[in-house]
Amino acid sequence: MESSTSLQFRGQTPECLKFGTSGLRGKVDAMTDLEVYINTTGFLEYLLGMHAIQPGDPVCLGGDLRPSTDGDKRSILRAVAKAVEDLGLVIRFLGRLPTPALMFDALQANCASIMVTGSHIPFDRNGIKFNKPNGEVLKADESPILSSVHATRRLQYAMPAERSLFDDHGWFKDSSSKTWPASAHLEATERYLDRYRGFFPAGSLEGMECLVYQHSAVGRDLLAKLLESLGAKVWKVGKSERFVPIDTEDISAEQLNELQRMLEEVIAQGGKPTALVSTDGDSDRPLVCGVDSWGRLQFIPGDLLGCLSADFLKAETVVVPISANDAVDQHLARKGIHPYKTKIGSPHVIATMQALKESKQDAIVGWEANGGFLLSSRVEGEHGALQPLETRDAFLPILCVLRACQVSSKQVVDLMGELPARFGKAGLIDAFPQAASRSLIQRWTPPLDQLVDWRWHKRTITLHFAHGDHREADHDEALLIAHLCEEAARFFTPEAGYGTITRINYMDGVRFYFDSGDIAHIRPSGNAPQLRFYAVANSQQRAEQMVRDALAEPSGLLRSMELES
Repeated sequence: MESSTSLQFRGQTPECLKFGTSGLRGKVDAMTDLEVYINTTGFLEYLLGMHAIQPGDPVCLGGDLRPSTDGDKRSILRAVAKAVEDLGLVIRFLGRLPTPALMFDALQANCASIMVTGSHIPFDRNGIKFNKPNGEVLKADESPILSSVHATRRLQYAMPAERSLFDDHGWFKDSSSKTWPASAHLEATERYLDRYRGFFPAGSLEGMECLVYQHSAVGRDLLAKLLESLGAKVWKVGKSERFVPIDTEDISAEQLNELQRMLEEVIAQGGKPTALVSTDGDSDRPLVCGVDSWGRLQFIPGDLLGCLSADFLKAETVVVPISANDAVDQHLARKGIHPYKTKIGSPHVIATMQALKESKQDAIVGWEANGGFLLSSRVEGEHGALQPLETRDAFLPILCVLRACQVSSKQVVDLMGELPARFGKAGLIDAFPQAASRSLIQRWTPPLDQLVDWRWHKRTITLHFAHGDHREADHDEALLIAHLCEEAARFFTPEAGYGTITRINYMDGVRFYFDSGDIAHIRPSGNAPQLRFYAVANSQQRAEQMVRDALAEPSGLLRSMELES
C-alpha cells in the first residue's frame, strides 16, 4: 500500500495528520475540512465494517471551547458532522462538554462518539478523539482504522473536482455543507454529574471552601456546580474567554505564581479555602493544589493524586504506566498491593484493566501521570454505587481527595504528606529525529529477546521477560549488562549526581534506576520528532536539575548520547 503522504490532491500534497489511539492532533491550518472529513469517514467506515454500528445509528458529538472547534470562522465539528451524515448515521450533538461526560453518555447508549478537542496543546492546534460504542480506540484497532482512512483518502483525492465537496485547498465549497445542528442534548451533562451525586452523599463537602480555577476548561461551570451541590463553598477564579492551554502534567512556576495570586485575593476577601481545583481544556485531567497553614499552594502531581483517590475507593487492583512516580509503588506496597505496569497512554492502561476484569472481583482502578483517573468496575460506597468509566476522568479524583479530607478531618496537604517523599519532573527535546531516538534506545537495550527488565541485587542479575518469565543471567549475559552499565556511566556521571545503575526497564523506552534513588527515563514520542525525559528523585530540586541537565542544548545528556549513537 502506498503511503498517504505520497498521494496528491489536484496536483498538491496536503499535510496528512496521523491517526493514533489519541485520535488526531495538529495545527488548525492543517485540519482542513477535507482532512477532518477523511479521517472521520475512515473511522466510521471501520466501525460499520466490523458491524459495531449500523446505518441509522446515532453518533454522539461534542467539543471543547477552542474557537476552531465550532466558531464562526472555523468549525472542525461541521466537517465531522458532514461525514457522519453522509454515511447515513444520525448526529446526536451533546454540546460543549467534558470528554468523559461525552464518553459516559455514549457508553450508556452504546453509541460511537467523537470529541473535537486539542486537550492541553497550544492554542493554534486542535484535535479529534474517536471512541467506539464500547470504549476508547485501543492499539489493536489502530492498524485497521489506518487502512480504512487510507482507502477513504484515495477515494476523496481521486474524485473529480466537479463532484467533490471540497475546493482546491480542502475547504467545503458548498455552503450547504456547513450546516450544523444548533440545539444540543444537554441532558448528557446532568447524567454525568449524577454519576457522582449517586455515590457521594448530599452535603459530603459541607463546610469546605474551594477555589475553582476556571480558565477556558470546558467543564469549568460543571465542576463548580457539582462541588456546590455537595455542600462546598466555591470561589470561581480566572475565567477566560481566550483559550488557555493547561497541561496538568507540566505546571510551570509562572502558572503556580498566578494561581497563588488568585488564592491570596480570595483570602483577602475572608475566604478560607482548603484547595484549588481545575482541569485541562477538555476536563479529563485534574489539577489539584492543597493550601498549607501559611496560605501557600502545594501542587499535587497527578500520579500521587491517583494514589489518594485509590485509597479513598479502597481499590486493591491498580494499573499505572511505567512512568509513574515510584512513590505509587512504595505507598501501595504498605498495603500489600503491587500495581500492574503498562506502556504510557490510556489505551495501554485500559487494555490491562479489561484483561484483569476476568480474574479480579474487587475495584479495578487506573490512572496516568497527568492525573486522569479510570474505573473498570462498579464501586459500592456509603451513599450508593459509582458506575465504571474506562476513560480519563478529572472530576472523580478531585472529589475523592476532598471527601477524604472531610472524612479524616485532615487538610489536602496532610494527605499528601503521608505519601512517600518522592518527586518527579518531565521534559522533552523538540526536533529530535525519530531515527536518532530509535538508535539511542537500541544502544541501551541488550539483544535478549522479549527482555523487559533486569535488576542487580546482591551480585546477581535477574532478567525479567514478557509474559512474566524471569531467570538469573548467565555469565555472558551478566558481562554484557556490566559493559552496558559502564558505557551508560559515561553519561550518568557522579559529577552530575548519579550513583550506580542497579536496574533498567525496557517496557516503554529505557528507564534507568540508580542506587542513589534517582530514576532517569528516556522515551521517544510515538508519532513526533521528540525525545522525552522523566526524572524521579528524593527532592524536587534534584528532579528538576536532572531534567535541565538532560535537555540542555547543545551538549546536554540526551544530545551527547545522540552524538555517540
